[in-house]
Amino acid sequence: MIFESLPNQYLIVTPDLTIVAATDSFLESLGKVRENIVGKAFVEVFPDNPDNPGAKGTEIFQGSIDRVLASGETDVLPPVRYDIANDDGVFEVRWFQPLNAPAFDRAGNVLYILHGAEDITAQMTKSS
Repeated sequence: MIFESLPNQYLIVTPDLTIVAATDSFLESLGKVRENIVGKAFVEVFPDNPDNPGAKGTEIFQGSIDRVLASGETDVLPPVRYDIANDDGVFEVRWFQPLNAPAFDRAGNVLYILHGAEDITAQMTKSS
């Protein structure tokens, strides 16, 4: 309950990218419902925009997760365009400032990854 109430936009995923938790702020920002995303693969819930052949959001996300798993360190990415499907399935252009941080078990293995994704769409569209 405390995690869900954090004011920032966070997900918790397992190393195989299954979503296990989301903050209310994350859900609200993306128009998602917790029950519809928890237990599902990140790329199933947040696929690349099929109408954008240059979309690389899932590739960038996977690369960051791979770096976190290999290094055990937080990976902060530059702004990333990652279009999100609305309730009607129409993809909307979105920009995020993502980071991925490891959470370890007692043996020092990465148990979860905290995925932060600040929505910076307004700032990015003003500067274009």
